[in-house]
Amino acid sequence: MGQALAGYIVLVVENEYFIASDTAESLARAGATILGPCATVAAAVRLIEETSPSHAVLDLNLDGSGARFELARQLQSRKVKSVIVSGYDKGTLPNDLAGIPFLMKPVSYGQLVEVFAALPAAH
Repeated sequence: MGQALAGYIVLVVENEYFIASDTAESLARAGATILGPCATVAAAVRLIEETSPSHAVLDLNLDGSGARFELARQLQSRKVKSVIVSGYDKGTLPNDLAGIPFLMKPVSYGQLVEVFAALPAAH
């Protein structure tokens, strides 16, 4: 995978341990600096308040209460380029988040790197 994501600072937000680990490892192998993984919305919010991710990969169902969108909106307001990876259908996204790249689980990590590489590297 080389250094396709060199210069990317990617926040990984996923509550499933193995998915989070594999995601972080795959993005790191592609050259990204990894923040997290964070398993909860609260942990992710704390981390983005302390750091400046350029990109994020996030699941929508973190706290077991169904799809939640506040974190995606907060990242969007901070101009953090995100990719949503979820078991939910893309139709779940509200209109204001419909432009965020969306991958349905399960995803190949090559596909994830490819989607990130298509996003601009800088804020």
